[in-house]
Amino acid sequence: MKKRNLFLFFTFIIIISCSIVFFQYGSDFFWHLKSGEYIISNHSIPKIDVFSWYASSQQLKWISHEWLFEVFLYSIYHVFSTFGILFLITLILISISTIIWKLNQESFLNHPFYTIGWALCGTIVFANKIIPRPHLFSFLFFSLSLYIAISNYKTPTKKAIYLAPIISFLWSNIHGGSSNLSYLIYGYFLLCSILRYKNIRNLETKNLIYATVTSILAIIINPHGILMLIYPYLNMSYTIMLDCIDEWQSLHLFSIDGCFYTFFILLCLYSIIKNRKSISLSKVILLFIFIILAIKHTRMFPYFFIIASSIIPNYWKKSRIFIDIVPILICMLVMFIVSNSYAFHVMNHSFHLISDDILTYLKNNQTKLYNSYNLGGYLIYQDIPVFIDGRADLYIDTILCDVCQIEKGINPSLLEQYPFDTFLVQKKNSSYNYLYFNGKYKLLIEDKDNALFIKIK
Repeated sequence: MKKRNLFLFFTFIIIISCSIVFFQYGSDFFWHLKSGEYIISNHSIPKIDVFSWYASSQQLKWISHEWLFEVFLYSIYHVFSTFGILFLITLILISISTIIWKLNQESFLNHPFYTIGWALCGTIVFANKIIPRPHLFSFLFFSLSLYIAISNYKTPTKKAIYLAPIISFLWSNIHGGSSNLSYLIYGYFLLCSILRYKNIRNLETKNLIYATVTSILAIIINPHGILMLIYPYLNMSYTIMLDCIDEWQSLHLFSIDGCFYTFFILLCLYSIIKNRKSISLSKVILLFIFIILAIKHTRMFPYFFIIASSIIPNYWKKSRIFIDIVPILICMLVMFIVSNSYAFHVMNHSFHLISDDILTYLKNNQTKLYNSYNLGGYLIYQDIPVFIDGRADLYIDTILCDVCQIEKGINPSLLEQYPFDTFLVQKKNSSYNYLYFNGKYKLLIEDKDNALFIKIK
């Protein structure tokens, strides 16, 4: 029986980790890499932007709240190249899936058929998040914080609670934009504990007070200081960012991701309704909070999946379907090897987002460049000054709104209000059609995905 349980554990981890097959670099990876190089080379974190010609000319302030991730990422890439990135992502996925398993180990072991299905859902949930960005660490820190909070509820004498400020400190400097989730999780369990015991003198409540307070204090220890406590809430208040950036968009029912997300939410809601007499109100409220967040911003769905993993499996009924774990484990091991091999192939062959001809022209000519939002990160990596890139918080009060309207074709004539003489746009954007059919601009070079225009004098 112990071997079977061990096989199921490894199968669960491997299935979720197979989401590595969906790896993609994404534009932000490149500016994170370049930022890490800058910090290491200059032994300091920039306070004024150094990558955008527009931001530099306006002396826009920019202090990366992800500086520790960027230093770590560049160090790994500098030493181990693409293999190091692949290993890092795989290790994070294994760590996340291991903690998810620990959140509900007994239920997973008692229901192997449902466990395999849950792991497959996890693979889909993480599929479009397999990008070397700091949010992967956020998923890890969130699952770890949740595990610590739940462990404290079950066994208050465990010492894991003392890790809370360390996790929050790392979280704040690796991905400050989501680090508030640490003290919010502890704070929620603290509130539930106070309501349950009607006092704060018991060990469980004292531990949670410690975790909540020290997490808040640890978050302050970063280049932004106390401002990091409000930074995530400011981000969520900017409607332009919520409208323009894909990961901040609300759930779209008629997309592939949206269909699955909707199905998964309905599955969880069905489980709650079916077990409404046995499930506690505190668990229902916690689940509903993250359902709302996941519907409002699809970037929150992995957090919802982690929360659901700690609750829903407790209410699974025994399945009559028998499955043999050993052949499934063997198949998953093969899939895991294939997935990593494929991801490594993608890494080595998808590093170039823009053709060499376009890059050569931009490097050999001084330009006032307009570039599509999603191309900025790669241009920064190539040492080409950009107009805009994926650091939305830097541009939120200046040009982000204009770029959004240009990219979506709402008001492409805004291009005329800036001193651009060169334009690098993605062909899928509406700005491409505007430039292509406008007699003021000449198509100079194009590749499979992008086009370079110059302004006719």
